Amino acid sequence: MLGEGKGIMREATGHSFFARYRGIIVAVILFMTADSLVIAINFYSTFKANESAVSINLSGRQRMLSQRMTKVLLLLQRSQEVGDSEGVERNLKELSLTVNLFDTTLKGFRDGSIVTGGDGSQVFLTQVDTDVSRQIVTDAYAIWDPYLEVLRPLLGNGWNATQLENAVRFAQSNNLEVLRLMNDLTSDLELVANNRARFLRIVLVLGIVVALGNFIYTVIFSIRNLIKSDEKIVRAQEETTEIFATVHEGLFLLNKDGTLGTQFSASLPQMLRRGIHPGMDFIAVLKEMVSPSVFEAATDYIELLLGDRVKEALVTSLNPLTNVPVSAMNQMGAETEYYLSFFFNRVMVGGEISHLLVTVQDVTEQVSLMHRLEQAKKQSKTEVEALLRLLGGDFDSLRHFIANVELALSEINKGLNRAQDDNEQHLHTLAKIMRIVHGVKGEAAALGVDVLESYAHECEKEMVAMRESEEGVTGDHMLRISVLLEGFYERYSSLAEIIERFAVALGKTLPEAEDKKAADAGKAPPPIAQQIAALVQRIAKDQNKQIDVSCQLEMLSTLPAHISQELQGVSIQLVRNALTHGIETPAERHMLQKPEKGKLQLWFERLDNAQYDFVVRDDGRGIVPERLRAHLAKSGKMGREEAARLSDREVMSMLFQPGFSTAASANRDAGHGIGLDIVLEKVKGINGRLLVKSRPDLFTEFRIRFNAAT
Repeated sequence: MLGEGKGIMREATGHSFFARYRGIIVAVILFMTADSLVIAINFYSTFKANESAVSINLSGRQRMLSQRMTKVLLLLQRSQEVGDSEGVERNLKELSLTVNLFDTTLKGFRDGSIVTGGDGSQVFLTQVDTDVSRQIVTDAYAIWDPYLEVLRPLLGNGWNATQLENAVRFAQSNNLEVLRLMNDLTSDLELVANNRARFLRIVLVLGIVVALGNFIYTVIFSIRNLIKSDEKIVRAQEETTEIFATVHEGLFLLNKDGTLGTQFSASLPQMLRRGIHPGMDFIAVLKEMVSPSVFEAATDYIELLLGDRVKEALVTSLNPLTNVPVSAMNQMGAETEYYLSFFFNRVMVGGEISHLLVTVQDVTEQVSLMHRLEQAKKQSKTEVEALLRLLGGDFDSLRHFIANVELALSEINKGLNRAQDDNEQHLHTLAKIMRIVHGVKGEAAALGVDVLESYAHECEKEMVAMRESEEGVTGDHMLRISVLLEGFYERYSSLAEIIERFAVALGKTLPEAEDKKAADAGKAPPPIAQQIAALVQRIAKDQNKQIDVSCQLEMLSTLPAHISQELQGVSIQLVRNALTHGIETPAERHMLQKPEKGKLQLWFERLDNAQYDFVVRDDGRGIVPERLRAHLAKSGKMGREEAARLSDREVMSMLFQPGFSTAASANRDAGHGIGLDIVLEKVKGINGRLLVKSRPDLFTEFRIRFNAAT
């Protein structure tokens, strides 16, 4: 089968590689030899041309320096005669520089040495290598040596007018001869450079002729072989076309650069729901089809397959494009989702990876069946949970929770119906819905109703994305919340029906009249100490923490039902907050010289002034204003300077703002910035006051003070 990707079948010729491609190999060797020779000669000639350019430039400077020395001597004599001491000093410096440049450059022409170039940098001046140039340098020295002797007194201290007069006379007598010699030197050097350039042109012409002849030979030889190869390729393409037109899977070859090969199955465009053409960028197409996380994993996987460091069998199980959801536009212009599986196999040619053979299958029906099976499993789990809860004797708590869920869903539905077509109003509605959903999640977590806790957490994640959307909260988001609400209703209805069925079977259903009587008497919901203990145990296990919890909440039953219910909701949120943000892991506590087990305390007490205190205290890391300021700056919610200007009270108040969280990442217990927002709302609902005390690395205490008559 093509999917095995072990290589491409080729016709055996019975000849060695050299015998099959001897003509081309010989032509390539000749071309490389001739080309290398031309390049070497060109490099050498270029190097010599650079030397000639330096020599010509400096010989020209020698002409200028010979005239410059004569001029400086005359100016020096005049300054000396008129008593211009500054002019004398200036011209002496100029004379010293000119004499030094002329002398060192002339030595360079004679012996070859490093001299000062025309731009002031150091260059290597090669020794002249023609008889004419050598003779010119010799003649120049015949004049320069006595000239230098006459000039030498002027280059030191204590010279006199007679020595200056001698130098001026010598310069005037020999200036033209020196100029002539330097002109002749320049002309000879230019002649040498021209000869080298002429030689280089001849070499280049010969190289081009050889290359052209070699090219003609190669073209004739190649065309003859291509004609034979084309006949074989045409036959192979006809067979491949028949295969690609017949298979039902999407088949194509993926090149190393991520583009599609020239051949692909006729079913591939239908499989991908888009037009396909050879050379198309498959990576770009894949990016449009899948989520960013899947795309990133897929590109890494394809890169591994195209590399030769990892065996194909070892990475097959890592394929991220199995049963992957894909989005496309249907004929009505609406976006639809279906599922594809991509399978990759290496195509080896000559022991090296040439392409990837990709097989694409539409697995939408299989995935849909898997989802239905998974949903059925969840439904069974829900039924088992309800049964265990009833058999465990916690029917009253569970039934009370179901009633609260019904009220919460009704409140969400009312909020959606009241929502106006305004982004700000939508944001306000979304914040309220998030608080309600978070409250339901907390109660579900306390009771261990995983099916509603998990769904509430998934809804929260979607709503957080809506809240942080760049375009703001829109009407489309409200429609999506309606869809999520339907999912809540389905799970709630199923759970409520199961509970009532089992309750009837076990004889635990309370008559409606008895329910109403209990509500009129202000009877509080059942104690939640056991629920909190179970919640603490679950979160501690998830976060690898050790915690001792103490609950003294017996007096809650003496409060009116609505206050008791609100305080139970508050306790759940504060417990989750303490376990996630407050109490450290055993390793962290050991470093702080604290007991490995954290301590969490909840108590309820009556004060002398007819008021009550509800307290949640932990011995964790505490609330540190400086850490909050650093988090505000790092998260981009405000600038570092703006955060620094906030008082400790203002910084701590940020904890109760919707969307604010110090968690590094969100999970089902924290990270969405909703928990303390709910606490503050519930405290206001009972007209209470929330007092917060904390010490870094020692404790955090939330104290709610209220009047039970509220």
